[in-house]
This record gives sequence, structure tokens and C-alpha cells, in this order.
Amino acid sequence: MNLRPLLRALLVGTLALLAACRAQAPAQPSKVALWEVSSETGVHGWLFGTVHALPRGTEWRRPGVDNALAAADRLVLEIGQPLDSKVAGEAMGRLAFTEGLPPPSARVGPKYRAALATTYKDLSLSDAEFKDQEDWAVALQIAAIGGQKEGMMPDSGVEPELRRMNGARPVEGLETLDGQFGVFDRLPPRAQRVLLEQVAVEAADKKDDEADMVTLWLRGDELGIAREAGTGFLADPVLHNALVTARNQAWADKIDAMLKAGARPFVAVGAAHVAGSDGLPRMLMARGWKVRRVD
Repeated sequence: MNLRPLLRALLVGTLALLAACRAQAPAQPSKVALWEVSSETGVHGWLFGTVHALPRGTEWRRPGVDNALAAADRLVLEIGQPLDSKVAGEAMGRLAFTEGLPPPSARVGPKYRAALATTYKDLSLSDAEFKDQEDWAVALQIAAIGGQKEGMMPDSGVEPELRRMNGARPVEGLETLDGQFGVFDRLPPRAQRVLLEQVAVEAADKKDDEADMVTLWLRGDELGIAREAGTGFLADPVLHNALVTARNQAWADKIDAMLKAGARPFVAVGAAHVAGSDGLPRMLMARGWKVRRVD
């Protein structure tokens, strides 16, 4: 499993600014999934799964997506404010440090130390770059720096294009940067270590993965995305609940209230958040909305 695309599909934050993917632009038209949210009185909004950084030239737009955004009265993203690497770094820095921590290489389990050493070598890093940083912050930065090395930049992701398409209409956020990083900061120590270990393993693995998150997303393969979102570090129940289920529950409440207040939002969040039994489509259905996949 390629964890960097999965992390990117779960987060905005630092990974949206720097993270990479291995997938190439598809030879066939995009089938990226879009859902219509309605009631007996008509269509009220849309759900769209995104990937926050893509290979330049990736063609993901299609008429259904363009038309839905044009019919909406606002764009709703994970983070409402335009992302800036300095702002994201400052937000992470407010939470990431605990004085006196052992170096990361001493914190991971013995069987993961070789993978972390390989990753350090490949990315020209060492424990010194992460002095007193908690495991979650080290994991996110390793994933982000690995993406930067592969040449992927945030302006090739979905969100900047959606902002351009949205024009002058309002842009709202479901979370703040501090809130998003706070999810990681509140993880128990064991869960943070699992995240760091798995990121180190994936970063050290040079194999191409035909079924990575980005490829699945471009195909509109919701079931494939849901399978990926139940493996790797997200097979850990604590990580899955914190990073996916609990956030989706909070977001579904906000979207439900927005819809009931008469808004017509186009909601665009990481692809892992709109797949599976704990995805936003299912959660909005449980709140009484009709949610239909739009071809």
C-alpha cells in the first residue's frame, strides 16, 4: 500500500503542500466520484473526494464536477484558508515539540529502524532535523519531504483548482490547521509510533503500486479506496477512528446543519473521507439525506 497518497487523501496541512504520488495522468477520461445530496424538495449540495497533490497535467475535471460547483453557493473544504507553507509550519510547530524526547530512531521498534535509516539516507535527513519532535510530526514531515523530492507541489492538487473554479463565492472550512494537527497531537504514544513506523516503511519501499490511492481515485473506485483506507496504519483501530471516523462524524454534523440552513455547498474533502461505511455519504444518509453517485 502506498501510504503517501493515503495520507494525502486524509489531510490537508503540511502534506497538501508537499506530498507526492506515483500515479500518472490517466489515458482515459476521469471518473472521479461525485455525490449529489438531496431531499424530497430537490438537490441541496454535493460531495467530492479529492487528492491534495497530483502529477502536473493530471486531468481530473469532468462536466459533472464543473456543473455541480457552478450550481453551488459556496465551496467547502477541509481548511477554508488558502494554504501557505509558512502558516502550516507554524501551526505544526505550536504542537509538535516535547523537550527531552529520545531521537526518532530510538523510538521506533527494532524491526523498523532499518527502514527509517534508509529513508533518512534517501531524503538526506537525520535524527538531528527532528530534535524533540513528537512521532506524529516526524511522520508527516517525512511523508511531505519525500513528496517534495519527487517533484510534486501543492498547486497541482485539486483544491487550488477548485478555488479558481469557485470564483468570488465564499470558501468555508470544516477544520482549522490547528485543529487538524491537534488530531495527531492527541493520538496516544503507541498510535503515533505506529504512524511513524509505517510511514518509514513506505518511504523506504521503492516499488510502484498499481493500486495506490491516486489511481483508485482517478478511476472513481470507491470500493478500492475503502479497502485501502482499512489497511496499513489505518488498520489500527485507534488511528482509523481518530483520522477518519471521528472527523467524518464532526464534519457530517456541520454539513447537515449547513444543508438544513438552506446552503447549497460543494463539499470537497480527501478521498478517504467519502469512501466506506464510515464515509460522509453514508453518514449523511443516516441523517436523513438522499445521497446519490453522479455519473
